[in-house]
Amino acid sequence: MARDRHLAQAADTRQLIIDAALEIIVSAGAAQATARRIAEAAGVSPGTITYHFASINDILAQAFAKMSADIAAAFTARLKAAPDLAAARETVVDLIYGAVSPLSKQMMFSFELYTFVSRNPEYRGLAEEWMERSRTALQLHFDLPTAKAVDALLEGFTIHNFLNREHVSRDDVARALSALTR
Repeated sequence: MARDRHLAQAADTRQLIIDAALEIIVSAGAAQATARRIAEAAGVSPGTITYHFASINDILAQAFAKMSADIAAAFTARLKAAPDLAAARETVVDLIYGAVSPLSKQMMFSFELYTFVSRNPEYRGLAEEWMERSRTALQLHFDLPTAKAVDALLEGFTIHNFLNREHVSRDDVARALSALTR
């Protein structure tokens, strides 16, 4: 019984640390996610960080994996709920405009994930898994080549709208998506 309680507390502590790291990643960037800063945000000692994780990169990788799984699950649920192709297209447009998760948080997460795996190629699987989850969800309504193209269109419009003052209109995005998925 005591061992089970200890294991549950350890899992809770790990999750608390991962959640704190994720908030730092999104608000300040992965480069700012130091052991001390994560420990402070999680309300644990720096020693607790080193007890539960082999390295900062281990924490970051688990935080990225959690966020990508959460976003992918929400996107998949929305696509599963889409009864037809038109509704699936609308779901993709909604994602581009931040309906699944707050756009600024999602974009900061994406930029930080791509930077992290670019600088740490041993974690490239995180980005590959992120893209695979997106494509798998899209394949609920589109064949694989189309799902890959829609995924790229989704990323592109999302990035352009996030970084440019003048956004691509929702109607223009919908038209482009419709042309791509005929």
